[in-house]
Amino acid sequence: MKILTSNKAIISLLGVSSIVLAGSIKDFRTHTVKMSENEASDKEDMLPVERNVASEAASKVAQMYLPMNAENIVKINTSWEITRIVGNDEKVAFDKFANIEDAKKSIKIKMELIGNGIVRINNDNEQVYRVSLLSEFGTIALFKKMGNGFEILEAKKLNIASTNKALVVSDEVELVLERALNQAKSSKVLMGNDVSGQVSLNSKGLSGLSVELRNGNGETQNIEIDTADLLDGGTFKAEVNGEEVSGVVFNNGKDGYRISFVTGPLAGAMLNFVTKEQMDSIQSTEQDQSSLSQEVESAQSQDVQVAAEKVIEERKEVASDVENLEPVRVLNADEIRETAQENGFNF
Repeated sequence: MKILTSNKAIISLLGVSSIVLAGSIKDFRTHTVKMSENEASDKEDMLPVERNVASEAASKVAQMYLPMNAENIVKINTSWEITRIVGNDEKVAFDKFANIEDAKKSIKIKMELIGNGIVRINNDNEQVYRVSLLSEFGTIALFKKMGNGFEILEAKKLNIASTNKALVVSDEVELVLERALNQAKSSKVLMGNDVSGQVSLNSKGLSGLSVELRNGNGETQNIEIDTADLLDGGTFKAEVNGEEVSGVVFNNGKDGYRISFVTGPLAGAMLNFVTKEQMDSIQSTEQDQSSLSQEVESAQSQDVQVAAEKVIEERKEVASDVENLEPVRVLNADEIRETAQENGFNF
């Protein structure tokens, strides 16, 4: 059996793995990704499955719609590091962020997109997996049918930091928190009322960082940093309640910034900040989309109502004209024979 499907081989592989930085970003758990209706033509490749992962509640997982195009090939065809392996017996065989021994090891792989939502690992045709989730934060979840269960692989992209090494902050900017991924708690991207926060950023450091994340289980997490100097590559360190907090600031688009925490109470969390103008634009777009959706639903509801009223009116017209309908006369046996002799049985 190949490397990733044999527990014995996995243990052997981990024993010779290289040590990596303890500041690796925590990965997601599991998530459900559904195909849109206009992608139904590809459903023969979309194999919905059901699984339990460790102590998590049962959840349905569907293969992600990820067609082979230039954009998706660039996203997939690169180096990744496996952060978690769950065997087909639903037991966690490797967890880089929950197991101290596993944190010292590194499993690096190459992925290649070879079909719609299908990837091959290390150019091995026996290591073909289906994509369950691909997040904007450079994390991925894969699954493969094995016996009566499914092997689950979770990984993070290795070159994501290299694309953000040159942090550029021209002037001091006031930013607000737009969304966050708190991987230590959930794979859900937190937005809207689930997040709040702000920070001031300039070329030398950050100040006034205040963040509150409201997780799906009702738990609230907070962090506040008065000031922190920005070092090479946008890294920073600060002390919060006697605990060292470290992280990295990246450019994220034209006017956006991302803060990834490496240590501290939000270790593994990634926060997307935008300017207030951007936030207003995002909220306005979301409101327009919500209004449009409501209008479409209302129009559809009205169409159904009109159709129903038309059917009712037609039935009323038929019922009101019952008195004008000619009664049906049943022929007796002699009349049937006589009609058949004259016209045949087509009557």
